[in-house]
Amino acid sequence: MGKVKADFEYDVVIVGGGPAGLSAGIYLGRKGVKTLLIERGRFCGAKNLFGGVVYTESIKTLAPEFPNVEPFPCERQVTEEGYLILTERGYVKLTHSKEDRTHSFTAFRAKFDPFLADVAQRAGVDLAPKTKVVDFLKDDDGNISGVIVDRPKSFFDSSPASISAKVVILAEGVNRVLSQKAGLYSRDFQPEEVVLSVKEVLQLPKGELEKRLGLKEDEGLALEILGFITQGYPGLGFLYTNKNSISFGIGVFLSELAKNRVRPYELLERAKTHPFFQRLFEGAEVLEYGAHLIPEWGYKGFPKFYGNGVLVCGDAGGFVNPLFKEGTNLAIYSGLLAGETAFLALEKGDFSEKTLKVYEEKLKESYFYKDLALAKNMKDLFLRNKHIFSTYPELLYEAMSLFFSAQGKFKREVIKEIITLIKKKRGFLGVLKDFLSFARLFW
Repeated sequence: MGKVKADFEYDVVIVGGGPAGLSAGIYLGRKGVKTLLIERGRFCGAKNLFGGVVYTESIKTLAPEFPNVEPFPCERQVTEEGYLILTERGYVKLTHSKEDRTHSFTAFRAKFDPFLADVAQRAGVDLAPKTKVVDFLKDDDGNISGVIVDRPKSFFDSSPASISAKVVILAEGVNRVLSQKAGLYSRDFQPEEVVLSVKEVLQLPKGELEKRLGLKEDEGLALEILGFITQGYPGLGFLYTNKNSISFGIGVFLSELAKNRVRPYELLERAKTHPFFQRLFEGAEVLEYGAHLIPEWGYKGFPKFYGNGVLVCGDAGGFVNPLFKEGTNLAIYSGLLAGETAFLALEKGDFSEKTLKVYEEKLKESYFYKDLALAKNMKDLFLRNKHIFSTYPELLYEAMSLFFSAQGKFKREVIKEIITLIKKKRGFLGVLKDFLSFARLFW
């Protein structure tokens, strides 16, 4: 292979300063590998609108002392977690309390990612914020051997700088522009392969958050919301408690929004008219509003994970499991595996597909790859069976209303009413069909 002359030289260049890229960098830095991490935001996490849950087990692989760190990079420990099923008339809340109060935490990525970036820098990783990768360097054989960025070479030369690398790790997020340019994806993602999520951060008067949600100052709540919040469109809402605010939002498949000409912020505003949220958000101030895409292409849309001199991880690889609310932890695990693979290639001195293919083998051995393979038909199931998001919330609420009503009736009659309700709303055959369809995802 021909050597490409570059302005700067590194062993590994990582594109993207989210958990996936930072995890790969931390691993490589601790191995003594000369590593550069490029982030287009002002700092790691600056461009990310995530406000959700991070998991201690995955974070400990990067910072074993977590959560006993200062300054603490998260908001609240999640002590209660579950589902809120909404109908126009009321709601059903299904939650459980966490025995292990350090299992997971709510977080803002603008605060959490800089914590990981500090760990990476202490491991020896060089960070280049406010920098965008615009293209790849390639050797005489056409193999990727570095990147070209939008920064000038020097004060005296305004042409784009080039950085050579034996391995480039792409952790660029959902838009996957460079992953496609590297030949790891053969096409753009389709509207049905992503969810458009909109989110508000709302601040309540002091003490009201705890009072209205029945929490103590050191307790936190994480809810996934079904039903009324999406107006029957396939998707979910979410509510997470932060230290002094609430993250509240909704995510719906982009294809459904486009097909029905629905604006997601209109769904969010309509959801806030529900009595549950009217009471909760009374007197609240909106501190932040934003939108972002979440990859939902999953197993069926996986890319080629490796090429000559290149690997892809995190959201760019499609490592999100919405059914089990896993994303940040999967980014961390996939980043670590990419880092391990790059280090192996450096030890062998071979950066071809033949060596980098071990990354895919490592992924296939991981629990999260197997989980995504198991639920490979989940997206198709939800898009084909949109009644899941409207019929079942209504059915559950009405059935529970009947069951918990002391209405002066013989209880056998109440049970008959519930059976009649099931027949009317979906029918026993329909319920059985839906149950079997969902069960097939896992067996």
